[in-house]
Amino acid sequence: MSDNRYLHLVRQDCPLPPGTHVVVYCRDSGGDEQDRSVAQQIDVAREYCQHHNLVLDQVYVDESRLSSNTEKRDALQEMLSTMRRRFKHINDRYKREKASRENPFGVIFWKSNRLGRDSIEATSIKTDLRLRGITIVDLVTSANTGNAAVDALIEAFQQWKDEQDLEEISQNAKRGLAQLVGTRDNDPEFLRYNPDWESTGGYLGIRPGGVPTGFKGERVQVGVYERKKGRKSGEPRVVQRLVPDPEMWERCYLAWEMRHAGASYGEVHKATRLFRNINGYDTFFANRIYTGDIIYGGKLYKEFVPALIPHEWFEVEQKRQAENANKHNGKPVDRNHEPRRVGSQYLLSGLVFCGHVDGEEHPMNAESIPGKKGKRGNYSFFICSAMKNSRGQTCQAKRVSTRALDETLIENLLAHVLTLENLRPLAQNIARSLEERSHDAGTRIAVLEDQLAEVKQSLENILDAIEKMGYASHLQQRYDQRKREEEELLTEITTLHALQVNPRQIAQISDEALEGWINTMRAALQGEDKSLIRRIIQQFVGKIVIKEGTGTLYYTFPFPDDLYMPSFRDLDLRGFEPLTSTVRL
Repeated sequence: MSDNRYLHLVRQDCPLPPGTHVVVYCRDSGGDEQDRSVAQQIDVAREYCQHHNLVLDQVYVDESRLSSNTEKRDALQEMLSTMRRRFKHINDRYKREKASRENPFGVIFWKSNRLGRDSIEATSIKTDLRLRGITIVDLVTSANTGNAAVDALIEAFQQWKDEQDLEEISQNAKRGLAQLVGTRDNDPEFLRYNPDWESTGGYLGIRPGGVPTGFKGERVQVGVYERKKGRKSGEPRVVQRLVPDPEMWERCYLAWEMRHAGASYGEVHKATRLFRNINGYDTFFANRIYTGDIIYGGKLYKEFVPALIPHEWFEVEQKRQAENANKHNGKPVDRNHEPRRVGSQYLLSGLVFCGHVDGEEHPMNAESIPGKKGKRGNYSFFICSAMKNSRGQTCQAKRVSTRALDETLIENLLAHVLTLENLRPLAQNIARSLEERSHDAGTRIAVLEDQLAEVKQSLENILDAIEKMGYASHLQQRYDQRKREEEELLTEITTLHALQVNPRQIAQISDEALEGWINTMRAALQGEDKSLIRRIIQQFVGKIVIKEGTGTLYYTFPFPDDLYMPSFRDLDLRGFEPLTSTVRL
């Protein structure tokens, strides 16, 4: 390199004596902000070594990897590993300085952010090298003034600057990705390269990252590259959009359907084999994308891709997972979602309590023991937890047969609860609640629409002011604030519209409809599907308190969920007093 093309760009001094052996580390992130290519970095380093009579042993190169994390830089890790094998830590300062003088060695890099833009990470790497007596040579930023305090200050400032640069690059990348995610199929730039696309105004479904199970990636062109390292100007910009995978879609739906019905991960895995083992289902059942929506960059994109399942299934599953997490962490859980109760083979698990001790109620747990000699099967029963734990000292309640309790409860529901006479007043109250809720929602919507009109007018006025006066930061801030108000109002109005009910739907709560629903419930209770029977019981029975052979049934009477009566969910029934009845066991 006799022409020294690049030598004027770098530091003119050298902290190493002539003849010192060195290695060079070069990195190219592949981004547009890259100031010198790998080839140029190598040329600069060779010129520098030749000019200062340094012996270049090896060049380590990491090329075209856009990342601030050094774990993905193979060459850097190889270099650090080699240095750690060759040079031991020298904790004594004077011994370290002596080793540096008697056996000098250096690592050369273009600038400080080649080792790591995160200040903690970069400091850790540099400290590790220096503790081995290795001299670090930064070609761009000279931090070797001869004054240790000044050198440390210069290097600290450079690391801070590198970290700020990384944050700016990260924010720019996030903005670009968010813009890409929000691209719709009627976008003019998209249609420019896809003129035959049938536009609906919906999202294209472009999402960075891996492809979720049940989807596949479909490549589409969204533009051209204007300036990109390693690419020619005008090269097509092709990205990946998510579309349903016909080979997996039905199996994914079956998995969600089974899970919603109460199946365990093991049962779902046995039926669908979506993953190699059950560990993959945690992430699968926590992914909102199966509702058709995604959250990206803190923003909700509705109807982003075709929906596989109803939103209600997803919300129920997230509540179940939250309850499971609470259970695992020792926090109180909703007994309807208590994991052992959900997976229990017993219909009344979690509902039965012992009232043998006055003023106290203790949970009764289901257990099973081998039946008496000559009888087939096991004997299952509920036993008071206080009685068992105290060995009969705190409570002397007797065991209660699970079969006898199941049969008694179902008979009581059929005879005294699931009748037209008992449920007609409840249906009438539901109709009144629906009317009141719908009316209140309509009133609130009218108020919010007036506020929305005011906000939209304000946005138009601000845009007019920007056109007349030019850009001003205070106008931009005001516009952003009003835009947020508009989004909040639109969200609330959408929610309230969902609460409104068509009067014709309210009128459908007739004796005929109610009787049809009752017959469905009665048939299910007398059927063989235990998971369905358990769900029906949970709709009506709050708890069963056993005392001296008598059971008191407490009925909560919330109306059934969408499986049975879709139009009558989420009503406020707190005005109803829980019904009770007493049965002899």
